Amino acid sequence: MKHFTVIAAFVAIAIGCISCEKIGRDDSRNNPYKKLELTTKSAGFARQGNTFAFNFIDRVNTATKGDYIISPLSMQFLLGMILDGARGQTADEICNVLGYGAGETDAVNEYCLSMLQQLPALDKKTTLAIANAIIVNQNFSLLDSYKTTVSRYYDAEVANMDFSDNSGTTNKINKWCSDHTNGLVPEIIKNVNPYMLAYLMNAMYFKGEWAQKFPKGNTARETFTGEDGVKTSVQMMKMEKGFLYQDNDVFRAVRLPYGNGAFAMTVILPAAGRTLADVSAYLNGKVWEDFVLDMVSCDVDLWLPRFETKFHVDLNDILSGMGMPSAFDAVKADFKAMSGSALCLSFVQQDAVIRVDEEGSEAAVISSAGMLATSAGPGEHVVFHADRPFLYLITESSSGAILFAGKYSGK
Repeated sequence: MKHFTVIAAFVAIAIGCISCEKIGRDDSRNNPYKKLELTTKSAGFARQGNTFAFNFIDRVNTATKGDYIISPLSMQFLLGMILDGARGQTADEICNVLGYGAGETDAVNEYCLSMLQQLPALDKKTTLAIANAIIVNQNFSLLDSYKTTVSRYYDAEVANMDFSDNSGTTNKINKWCSDHTNGLVPEIIKNVNPYMLAYLMNAMYFKGEWAQKFPKGNTARETFTGEDGVKTSVQMMKMEKGFLYQDNDVFRAVRLPYGNGAFAMTVILPAAGRTLADVSAYLNGKVWEDFVLDMVSCDVDLWLPRFETKFHVDLNDILSGMGMPSAFDAVKADFKAMSGSALCLSFVQQDAVIRVDEEGSEAAVISSAGMLATSAGPGEHVVFHADRPFLYLITESSSGAILFAGKYSGK
């Protein structure tokens, strides 16, 4: 039996994956397969969004030794709201990091609005809830024009609170996070910073049933081999069914649809002699788009661990390294489109959880930021045993947008 490494990393939307409509979806008249309705321009920006997503995933993968779960799409929503308050070089850097190019703030907003409005309605058997909020220090104020923009494009709730009431405001912020993640992310801060102008937050909650569920009676203890060669025992789910599959010289992957097929998890195993780092560095938007289009139906002998991952990551250094350092610089940051006060980003972080079992997957994420006021082709039978560390993606099947991404290493 061969051993493979898989990285459990994200929910991705597979761009133009027409073939995925045909495999394992629920064809019930009550829950037909739906695609996102995007303009030609928006579809192009969805591809650019995946360029950001794979760059983001690779940066987190490089910086993280253990398991992780992140959400590129949630980060796009958060950065979109931050972008609406930025000007000049600060705005151009954020646009470039998002993959859109300088001056494309309107395009970012339009894309995020399309995703916000359409994603939750694609599959009756899959729950996807998205919410945005800005909690403002009552001693400061946001420009009315900024509040209008984030309300229009992000349906953002804007609330003023007393940041000197540490316990009360901290509890309210954490309660918002818990309420909008079904309790999966109950806390993102320990204490409110009284000098913070505002906390910006995106919440995303996902719960999907496998189109083809794993028989619980098949689940059994199996050996899982880590990247360091250490062997552990995990609860391994098993089934043999028809799934979309493809491989190349760097990795092999199988696609597991949820519900009517609008969303799917793609599990990625490095090819023989390759590592998770090789896979992460190799993947980009174009590579992934071409790979997904080439996936074909195969009879797959599938093993997948039952697992849960919780992850917190501070993203200041990662986002700065991706090309937006000015936003964090007290001297260079320009957020005059958000407030009359001089501001910079104090922190950007994600807190995320995923649970995967025989029934399906449940995942949630809070992306948050603090604005600080400053003084300035096979077709054969396939054996796919995810019994080593792996990557996974949860995607929307028509546009290529990446919702969640993560790594599972058996720890």
